[in-house]
Amino acid sequence: MVLVTGATGLIGGYLLLELSKRENKIKAMKRVNSSLDSIQKLFEEFSTLQKFNEIEWVETDLLDVPSLSDSLHGIQTIYHTAGCVGFDDREKEMIHQINVEGTENLINIAVSQNIEKFIYVSSISVLDKMPTENKIDETSKWDGEKDHSEYAISKKKGEMAVWRGSQEGLKVLVVYPSVVIGSLDGKRASEKIFELAAKKKMFATEGITGYIDVRDVAFCMAELVKQEKWNQSFIITSENKSFVEIMDFLRNKWDLTKISVLSESKLKFIRFISNFSRFFGGKYMSKSNYNALTGEAAYSNQKIKNELGVEFIPIKESLDFHSNRYKKLTH
Repeated sequence: MVLVTGATGLIGGYLLLELSKRENKIKAMKRVNSSLDSIQKLFEEFSTLQKFNEIEWVETDLLDVPSLSDSLHGIQTIYHTAGCVGFDDREKEMIHQINVEGTENLINIAVSQNIEKFIYVSSISVLDKMPTENKIDETSKWDGEKDHSEYAISKKKGEMAVWRGSQEGLKVLVVYPSVVIGSLDGKRASEKIFELAAKKKMFATEGITGYIDVRDVAFCMAELVKQEKWNQSFIITSENKSFVEIMDFLRNKWDLTKISVLSESKLKFIRFISNFSRFFGGKYMSKSNYNALTGEAAYSNQKIKNELGVEFIPIKESLDFHSNRYKKLTH
C-alpha cells in the first residue's frame, strides 16, 4: 500500500489520479477540516467515482506523531507532497514546523516501521546557479552566501532529513518541480497565475524561471518509482519562460491588453515602500522574493528525459488547458 501526504492539494490530488490508474492500493492523508470535494470532482472528471471511493482516507497531522505513526502501519511507499508554501518571513514558524519538523517525523516513523520507499517533493528554490553554469541541474548546489526565503530554507532542511533517511536504509527519491501549472478548485497558490492574468491592469517583471504541468509532475513521480530510480534527485520542468510571456499568453487568450512590464528600478521602489509598510503590519518584499522576480533562472530537464524518455506537455498547451478549467471552476 502507498501513502500520499498532502492528498487534498494540487500535486497530491493529481498524484492520486495517476496512482489510481496504475492500480495502486492507496491511503491518502488529510487534515481533519480538509474537504474532499475538489478531489472527488477531479476523479469524476478524469477517472471514475469508483476509483475515488477505493482510496482509504486517514485524518491526521504531520506534527501529531502518535496519530501519524498509527496511519503508517502497513505502508510500503510514502509520497510526501504535503508542505506549507509561504514567502512572508513572518510565517517562519509555521513554514518550518510543517516542512521541516513534519518531514522529520515522517522519516523517523518510516525508518522505525521499516517502510521501504520515500518520495519527497522538494523545490527548485533549493538549487542555486553557480557562476560557471549555463543552466541549473541536479548537480547545482545550495549557496549559503545567497539570500533564500524561509520556504526555500525549510525545503532544504526537509530534504536533508530525507537523505539522512537514505543512510538509515530507506530507498528515497527527491524531485524538484519548477513552477507548477494546474487547476483544482480555483483556490490554490498555483492557480493565482490565472487570477492575476485576468486583472484589468496587470504588471509583471521580465524574470525567467521553469514551468511544469501538474499532470507531468504526477506522472514522473509514479514512473520514477516504477523504474526504481532510487537515491537520486530529479528536476521536473518543461520549459523556461519569462513572467511576461506567461501573462501575455493568458491575456491574449482572454482578449485583454498586453501586460505592462515592470522595470527593475520600479520594482526596487515598490520593495522600498513595501518594506516600510512592514512596520505597520503590511506585506513586504524580501530580498529573496525580489531576486526571484528579477532573476533569470534556467533549469535543465535533461536528466529526467534521459532516464524516463518522457516528453513534457508544452507550457502554452498547459496554460490553455488549466486556464479553461480554472474558468469553469470559478464561474
